[in-house]
Amino acid sequence: MTKLELYLSVGSCKEVRWLDGQHLIYVQAGPSGKSIICQDVDSKEAKTLYTTPEQIWKLTSKEGTILFTSDDGGNENEQIWVFKGDKPVKMTDLPKVRHYVGGMGPGGKTVFFSLNERDPRSFDLACMDLETGEKKVLKENHDNYNTPCSVSPDGRYVLYNKLMGHSNSALWMLDTVTCQAVRRPDTAAVMAGKSPSWLPDSSGFYYVSDEDSDFFYVAFCDAKTGRYEKVLEFGWDAEFVSLSPDGKKLAMTVNENGYSVLKVWDIEKKEFIKAPELPRGVMSSPAWDPEGKRLAFTLMTGTLAQDVWVADLEKGCAKQLSCSFPEGLGPDDFVEPELHCFKSFDGLTVPYFLYVPKGMEAKDLPVMISIHGGPEGQSRPGVGNKGLIYYYISQGIAIVEPNVRGSVGYGKAYSHLDDVEKRLDSVKDIEYLVKHLTEEGIADPKRLGVMGGSYGGFMTLSCAARYPELWCCAVATVGMFNLVTFLENTSQYRRPHREQEYGTLEHDRETLFNVSPAAKVDGIRGPLFVIHGKNDPRVPVTETYQVVEYLKNKGVDVTMLVYDDEGHGLQKFHNKVDCYPKVLEFVKKHMGL
Repeated sequence: MTKLELYLSVGSCKEVRWLDGQHLIYVQAGPSGKSIICQDVDSKEAKTLYTTPEQIWKLTSKEGTILFTSDDGGNENEQIWVFKGDKPVKMTDLPKVRHYVGGMGPGGKTVFFSLNERDPRSFDLACMDLETGEKKVLKENHDNYNTPCSVSPDGRYVLYNKLMGHSNSALWMLDTVTCQAVRRPDTAAVMAGKSPSWLPDSSGFYYVSDEDSDFFYVAFCDAKTGRYEKVLEFGWDAEFVSLSPDGKKLAMTVNENGYSVLKVWDIEKKEFIKAPELPRGVMSSPAWDPEGKRLAFTLMTGTLAQDVWVADLEKGCAKQLSCSFPEGLGPDDFVEPELHCFKSFDGLTVPYFLYVPKGMEAKDLPVMISIHGGPEGQSRPGVGNKGLIYYYISQGIAIVEPNVRGSVGYGKAYSHLDDVEKRLDSVKDIEYLVKHLTEEGIADPKRLGVMGGSYGGFMTLSCAARYPELWCCAVATVGMFNLVTFLENTSQYRRPHREQEYGTLEHDRETLFNVSPAAKVDGIRGPLFVIHGKNDPRVPVTETYQVVEYLKNKGVDVTMLVYDDEGHGLQKFHNKVDCYPKVLEFVKKHMGL
C-alpha cells in the first residue's frame, strides 16, 4: 500500500451494542466495506458476522436477535435485515422506500420502524413480525419526518422524533395498542428532545432537551402524564444519556468545546460517580451491560481512531477493544489539534481546531481550511474518518477546521446565527478566519486552500465565488451550487426539513438564490475540483453539473469526478483510491509543494 492508501484504510467503529453480558456487536468500517463484528469483552476475540460494500445505518440487538439496516449504492433507502442463524435475511425489499428502525419489542420478535412507502414525502409508523415478515402500519403521518428512536421495555410505547420547525425534533409517543400518539413531554414549546432512555418499568424516560435553555440538559419525563423535570445541566450540550438496566445509574456525555466528557449520575444518591480516566477526545452512545457495571462506547482522539472501548465502573478502569489502524500506521503518525478562536466581523468569537504537521511551527504554513457539513454540524477533534485530512498533514499541509456561526455545540442561539437571510454571515466568518491566520503569521497567504463536503461544499463554493482572491485552490464535495434547484430536486421527504434552515421555495426563493454560489458564480476564478456521487439523495448530482457547465463555458480551470455507485460522499475504498490521489496532486500543484 502507498502511504495515502494506508491513511485511507484507517477504519472507524459505530453502533456499539451488548449482545449479552460477555459480547459486544458493532459496525466497523474499513477498506473492504462495513462489517458487523461480534467481540468477546474479556479475551478481545472478534468474529466478523457480515460484510457489505454498502452503508450500514442502524445496528441493534434484543435478547439474541441481531437486526440492521443497509442501503444500495448510497441511495439511503435503507432496508431491514435480521440474522437468522449465521446469515442475515432481508426482511424488506422496497428499493425506493426508506426504513428508519427505532428498536425491537420484548424477546426480539418484533421491530418498530417508520417508512415512506405510502407517500415519499412522509413517514408512517409500523411494526413487523420478524418470524413471518408480516407488516402492520400503526399510524399514518402526513407531516414529513417521523423517525422512531426508542421502544419501551414492555413494547407498549414507541418514542419517535417529529420535526417541529427550526430544526427542532420533538419527542412523541405512540401507544402500539391504541395506535394513538401524544407529545412527550406534554408541552407546546418549540424545543428539541432526543436520546431517550426508558425506566425498566416503562413508566418514564430520561432524555436531553433544550426547552427554555441555550444548551441541551438532562431531563426526565413521566410517560403517563407528560410532565417533565430538569435533572442536570452543564452550560454545555448534554449529548447522550443511557440508563442502567436496574434504573439506578445514568450515564451521559457532555460536549465541552468539542471534547466529550463522560459523567455517571447515581439517581438515588443524587451525586456523580467517579468515572474512569479516558483519553481526551470524542465519545458516542454509551451503552450499559446487562448487570449495569460496564459501559461500552466509541472513542476517538487526535491520535486514536474511532474504536470500541469498555469502562468498568467498579474497577475504575477502561480498555480499548477494537483497533481500526491498518498495519503500518499508529498513533505516532497523527497529531493532536490545538483549539484556537478568532473574532469575526461583528465581534463574534468563533472557535477552530488547528492541525500543525509534525516537526513544523505554526508559522507561514500552507493551509487547507476544511469546513464541516450540516450546517448544524460541528468539527470535533479526532481521527474518525479523516484519513485524507491526516495525509494532508503528513505531507506538510496544515489543516484548520472552523466552527463558524450556525454550528452546533455552542448554544442554540449560535446555531441560528446563519438562518435564511443571514446565510452569508457564516461565509464572512471564513474571510475573517483568513485574516486572523495571516495576521497571526500562521498561514502563508499565497498557499491557502478551502475544502468541504455537503454544506461544507456549499461553503467552499461560496468562498470561491465571493472571496476568490484568498485561495490558491478549492475542493468541493457534494456541495450545493444553487439553493433553489437544490431544494427543488432533493428527496421529497428532505425538502421541508432543509427549508426550515435555508428558507422556503414559496416565500424565500429570491433570498435562496441570492445567498447561493450561483449568484456570484462569475467570481469563481478556479482552480476548482468538484466531486459527487451519482446516487446522492440529499444534494442531487445536478448541483455539480451546473457549476461545471457554467465554469467550463467561461474557461475556468475546473475538474470534476462523479462516481456511479456513490451517494452523499465517497464511501467505497476503490473510489477513494481513485479520487484522492488526483485531489492531492491538484492541491500540491497549486500550493507549490
